[in-house]
Amino acid sequence: MSSSSPNVMIVEDDDDLGRFVVDIATDHGYHATHVADALSGIKLLSSAKFELLITDIRMPGMDGIELIARAKELDPFLAVIAITAFGSVETGMRALRVGASDYLSKPFRSDELSSRMRRSLERRARDIEHARLQRQVEEVLRRGKS
Repeated sequence: MSSSSPNVMIVEDDDDLGRFVVDIATDHGYHATHVADALSGIKLLSSAKFELLITDIRMPGMDGIELIARAKELDPFLAVIAITAFGSVETGMRALRVGASDYLSKPFRSDELSSRMRRSLERRARDIEHARLQRQVEEVLRRGKS
């Protein structure tokens, strides 16, 4: 991770839970932004840089699964944690298949979420570094063939 604080977007239609997640994120040094619906989240992801998306799965309008898929199209390295009150293995697997880094069922403890946030951001940093190194190796190989 860079030395600056990661930007975290929370997409949660329950305002109280959204504020709770914002508090957890800011308590751990992250810059947190809460929006109440997936469409607002996509608009913001299109115009600002975020390292982590925490989204509810079941929301009115666009659901969290579609949000995750669209968000990963915008930024393949975006770390994503899916949360839902309707926790099932199937829902969690769907979220992971479309690009979530992790899955958490409501209710959850603040320490559970904070450790998953940290791990997701660490995984994101490793993925970015891996991609950078892979590009370097490919460049060296291309130069060696010419």
